[in-house]
Amino acid sequence: MSLEDMGAVKLMNRMDSKFPFHINKLPEILNELQKDYCVLEISQKHLLAYKTMYYDSDDFICYYTHQFGRDNRFKLRTRQYVETDKYYFEVKQKNNHKKTIKTRIKIEDRNFELCPQRIDFAHSVLKKELLGFDDKLWVEFERISLVNKTFTERLTIDTGLSYRNDENEIKYPKLIILELKQNKTAKSKARKILSDNFIYQSGLSKYCLGIASLYPVKTNNMNEKFRLINKLCNENI
Repeated sequence: MSLEDMGAVKLMNRMDSKFPFHINKLPEILNELQKDYCVLEISQKHLLAYKTMYYDSDDFICYYTHQFGRDNRFKLRTRQYVETDKYYFEVKQKNNHKKTIKTRIKIEDRNFELCPQRIDFAHSVLKKELLGFDDKLWVEFERISLVNKTFTERLTIDTGLSYRNDENEIKYPKLIILELKQNKTAKSKARKILSDNFIYQSGLSKYCLGIASLYPVKTNNMNEKFRLINKLCNENI
């Protein structure tokens, strides 16, 4: 599938479900998915690189509202799609109906600076003041993107997850995070394949994982996630 074809299934207003698992299970999962899904291909590549800078306030309001399970929470980020060299500033919201809404603008100057224009855009989307926001977290990974053949859902499969800030870096090379994106919760072939392979849904935020891994924030609600990741990454498969 080409990038233009993928555009027909943007699902900017959607329901997301995440499924973490060990990388050794990935070949079998892909083998079972190929009958019902198409894969995004750019320049004859299927594993595509992403670089993202996340922004948060000094008191980590985005992190804590997610950890406390608040409705109408949001994240701010600039993302580079490496193969196409395109940059977007994105406002990602989760509303009180558990739907994810992503709003974005293309960045022509191709940088990660949180300039006034990006703050103004975020303000226009969120209708709230954003004070003291700054660069907090670099996230890099590679992604396989799939679309089912009926064009009703997308899958993203992230691997090679790496985090860094100005002082430290941490990597999770054995962790796969598969995300199922649908306009609504519906019957899904991928969901059944994952269940048959004993892979279960978990509300794991890549952003919160990175912040909790690199900053001295409260991690009470992340401790269960860390135990899950440790178990997954040390499975004997």
